Amino acid sequence: MPEHIDFSTKSILVVKPKNHKERYTYFSDKMKRDLKSWVSYYDRFSDSEFLFPTIRGTKQDVTNFERALGKAGKTVNVEIAPHQLRNNFAKRYLLNGGDFATLSRLLGHSSAEVTARAYLDYSDEEVGRKYQKHSPLNNMDI
Repeated sequence: MPEHIDFSTKSILVVKPKNHKERYTYFSDKMKRDLKSWVSYYDRFSDSEFLFPTIRGTKQDVTNFERALGKAGKTVNVEIAPHQLRNNFAKRYLLNGGDFATLSRLLGHSSAEVTARAYLDYSDEEVGRKYQKHSPLNNMDI
């Protein structure tokens, strides 16, 4: 719902998640611009309570969303599903230096251990890059 967006903190309150625990999710400066543009457009053409309604103003159906995402992926020869986007985000977050505790909260997991079990599938190349970036010796001025 548009009223759950806070552009000053770049956050959205997720009010009815699968685990029934409300939480905030955050968005980047780039997404802030796109979201503001969408809300401006949306406000002029829709009186729906949903942020991304169907053309009839109703709630998006999960199956239809998954189908539309898959169809969009096919147009660029990429097989894609919503959960892949979530997994890709989580993995990239960690590869960019994010921590499991914060990621756990972002994803709505019950603990960092749950998150670690779900996302500890780095390739050897990714492990090597992370090592080089965070190696104590590489980061010492000796």
